[in-house]
Amino acid sequence: MHTKTDISLRSVPIPSCGKAISKSFPLLAFVALGLSSLLSTGCSETPLGMPSDMAVAPAPDLALPYNYVPATIRQIDLDPGNGPFGNGVRVVLDRVVAVTKVDKYVNATNQQCRYQIWLQDATCTTPPCGMVAKVIGPKAPSATSSGKDCPSAATSGTLLNTIGKGDNVRIRGRIVVEIDSDPPMSVVEHQLFVESVEILSQDQTVTPVIISDPTVFGQFVSHMGQTWNKYEGMSVTLQPTVGALQIASVGGSGFRTNPGNTDWGNVFDSDYYPSGAASFPIVGSMYRAISGVVSTRHGGEIMPTRNKDFVP
Repeated sequence: MHTKTDISLRSVPIPSCGKAISKSFPLLAFVALGLSSLLSTGCSETPLGMPSDMAVAPAPDLALPYNYVPATIRQIDLDPGNGPFGNGVRVVLDRVVAVTKVDKYVNATNQQCRYQIWLQDATCTTPPCGMVAKVIGPKAPSATSSGKDCPSAATSGTLLNTIGKGDNVRIRGRIVVEIDSDPPMSVVEHQLFVESVEILSQDQTVTPVIISDPTVFGQFVSHMGQTWNKYEGMSVTLQPTVGALQIASVGGSGFRTNPGNTDWGNVFDSDYYPSGAASFPIVGSMYRAISGVVSTRHGGEIMPTRNKDFVP
């Protein structure tokens, strides 16, 4: 449960490959796209010699200034930051599913409004299978602004202005790996700074992973937990086989539940509060299950996104 800040690098919006372009980009890109269409009938297939465990995804369009390596989210999540899917590598993820809506926050270092959404690979059966994707928006109104002061995602002018929860997307971008700054510095967040988004037909869906072992609940403790990296970016439901989850404490940045002293974050700015409530949930209240998305930012927290995530 922490203040949302970010020190990652700026990304450049770029059109997607071989599809109608709905995002604005420089005139030079249109010229390049026209030239490329004369030279090629579309995107090439996966390059020869590509390792067999890599995702099958379209090669970069000739109009794009970078080469994007086909990847799966799991390959990225398992990279410590200096491997083939580590810092600075540009990748394309094909048909991943948005498991949250777009969140907005302010980077306190440079007063930037930033926008983020969590993505999961619906075909991935061995966690980790999720990660966060980010873009940089306009400057925040003041040095003390919060995400609530930033333009909405829809009016932000960023590449995340049309994406929503449940969308299937093909997405390209640059990887930034950030390690928790607090000891034991074992929690890692893999970020994709977005450079191209293509919304696809909605063929894949994601069902939350049910976790019932109270021992595992105790591994979702900020900084100290052992399980954040395993479920990075994934939609999960904590549902004890016997008994219930009890709200142990509540604060402005989230709450904790027992058994396990699990950390839950208020990343989505109280969106899970019932209408009109000044605080939620109530200390001592019990729930058969609570769902959320696992964020590995700042040591880790599970993020509910709506009131339906709480099952009494």
